[in-house]
Amino acid sequence: MFDIIIPTYNNLEELKQCLSGLENQTYKNFKVFVCVDGSKDGTIEYLSDASFNFEMQFITHPGNENKGRNETRNLAINKLACKYLLMLDSDIIPSADLLKNHYELLNEKDCISVGEVIYTNSGENIWAKYLETRGKGKYRNLQEMPAYYLNTQNAAMLSEYYVKSGGQHPLLSRNYGGDDTEFGYRIGKEFDIPAVFNKNACGYSFLEKSLKKALQQMEEFGRYNLKIIREIHPEFKEIFNFNLLKENNIKSVIIRSLLRKDFAGLLKFPIDFLPDFLSLPAVHFLVFYSICKGYKSAEAEK
Repeated sequence: MFDIIIPTYNNLEELKQCLSGLENQTYKNFKVFVCVDGSKDGTIEYLSDASFNFEMQFITHPGNENKGRNETRNLAINKLACKYLLMLDSDIIPSADLLKNHYELLNEKDCISVGEVIYTNSGENIWAKYLETRGKGKYRNLQEMPAYYLNTQNAAMLSEYYVKSGGQHPLLSRNYGGDDTEFGYRIGKEFDIPAVFNKNACGYSFLEKSLKKALQQMEEFGRYNLKIIREIHPEFKEIFNFNLLKENNIKSVIIRSLLRKDFAGLLKFPIDFLPDFLSLPAVHFLVFYSICKGYKSAEAEK
């Protein structure tokens, strides 16, 4: 009933835990495609010899090249044969009933089933804590939300939607960010379906990324992929609140004023000492600031 696509790059130990979690699924009717993005850490050797209680096939780029997550996930697009597709990241350990809960929702409703991801170290990692509040984190269980809140860490849909859409956009594969947002927006628009937060379809992950690294990636996104998405979808005004830079309402004026000052620098120092009700909005501002900084640097180079 399910094809599962798992892209992976040089994270063999996490991949082993992910596959072990799939062996423990209460719902057994699935096949796994592990799409290898030029890994050099023994992943191919491991997959060549490993055996599981489910059918698994691994796929690589010609010459075992590294091409980025989107092009790597798309390696499986011509191999999908099941009714449903689960997209799962290789650092996610699925709960035993993850597939079962995705199946039950998709069998009832035409939608994108966006599963929960719980970061086991969110108590110590401010970036992990912040991520748990964004996108699907703003919604109740089984509540509809915009399709652009899709997160391919753990999301399921009819396989035909993925195939007919051409999969994830290859132009967004080389640089960081926005690929899931663009894909969800395109799927929702083309097939007129919502995303639904499926909290019970749960996976777990340990997030090593620091806030500093995350903000660097947000700046990279603003510099490269945001421009591409705006060119592909000029009508997509909601993306990462970018409309705030263009509008003339009071909120937009205040935001633009703060961006012109060194307000972001003032926020970075005390953020680890702030309570959640202050630290999380501060991180949100820093994310927006970093995206805008990257976008403006790209504009200045024209």
